[in-house]
Formats: sequence, C-alpha cells, structure tokens
Amino acid sequence: MYNFLNKELLYRFLSVVIFVPLAILPLIYSNYAALIVYILFVSIILCELDSIRDEISKKIFISIYKSVSILSFFLFLLLLITKEIPEYFLISVIIIIWLFDTFSFLGGKIIGGKKLMPKISPGKTISGFFSGLFMTLIIAGILLTYFDISFGISIMSIIFIILSSFAGDTAASLLKRHASVKDYGNIMPGHGGLFDRFDSFICVFFLIGIVKLFI
Repeated sequence: MYNFLNKELLYRFLSVVIFVPLAILPLIYSNYAALIVYILFVSIILCELDSIRDEISKKIFISIYKSVSILSFFLFLLLLITKEIPEYFLISVIIIIWLFDTFSFLGGKIIGGKKLMPKISPGKTISGFFSGLFMTLIIAGILLTYFDISFGISIMSIIFIILSSFAGDTAASLLKRHASVKDYGNIMPGHGGLFDRFDSFICVFFLIGIVKLFI
C-alpha cells in the first residue's frame, strides 16, 4: 500500500484537479471561451507530436495522428457551437472518460495482476481495465437510477465511450512504443504531455463526431 501512496498518485491527482476544471469550465462559461481553450489544447498537442517525429521511422504515423487530432477537435467544437449536442452531454462524456481513466489507474495499482498488453502498454493490467469499466458503469447507474441524472446518455452510450477511450489510449501507447518515449511531454505532472491526457478524448470525439454527422 505504501507503493500506492507515491508521487505518481499525487501528481495524477493534482493534474486531474487542474485539468478537469480547465476542460469543463470553458464549456459552461461560453462557446468563445471553449473555442480559445480547445484551440490552445490542440496546438500544444500538435507541437508534442512534432517533438517525437524524429524518433519515428515511419513519419506517416505522426501525420495520421495529427490529422485525426485536428479533425477530432474540429468535430468537438462544431458539435458545441452548432448545438448539435448539448453542452451537458459533452461535459458528461469528458467526465466519463476521466472516471474510466482514474478507476483504471486505481484498480491497476491496488489489485495489480496480469498485464493486459505488455508489449504495447506495460502499465495496463486486466484488473485495471475491468475496475475502470465496472466502477464507471456503477457510478453512472447510480446517477441514472437514484438521482435521475441521465444527461442524455444511456448505458450503451457509456460503454461505447469507455471502449473508444480505451482504443484511443492504446493507440497513443502504441505510438510511444514506436518512438521509444515514456511521455509526449512534461506539461502535466503525472500524465506527461497534454496528448497523454487527451489521447482518449481525441478518439472518443472523433468517433462521436463521425457518428453524429454521417450516421
């Protein structure tokens, strides 16, 4: 348990305390504030991806990640500005991503056990994945059942968000392995670069945007 209460956990907690309000408050305040903040986010992410370009033998991977990142943020802001999806839905998606990531980390640290994908992401465990999945669904279920807080999101939508979040995180980890780097930067203690924190976000909103616009 001592190893659990270490600097990594403290850094992650501080990063969440700073990151979550920074990501959510602009959405509540105004679309203009959200536009400025999220354009800043994607600009930093693109710089972080460029910083590892020399470490990747196949530059096409970086180009693909940059293109998907730009399109994801564009779709996110488009859905926000056009009111195609209400702000509270977008905020709920961000919170679900954060819950899954947090409980996956806690479950992996407390329970440990067999690695999920040791060659791609050595830190991920089977126990961590299912801890994140079940705890997120339990919390969502409590809100839906006892507090009648749905935010327009169904249980199936939550599962879709979780799986998309996991896919985005896995894809980012795969790129790290190709570049032989631990993090994409050090702007956020405990999380590394901003892309380390937004990898799940990028995949989730890329898929949500595609589904909403074309299906």
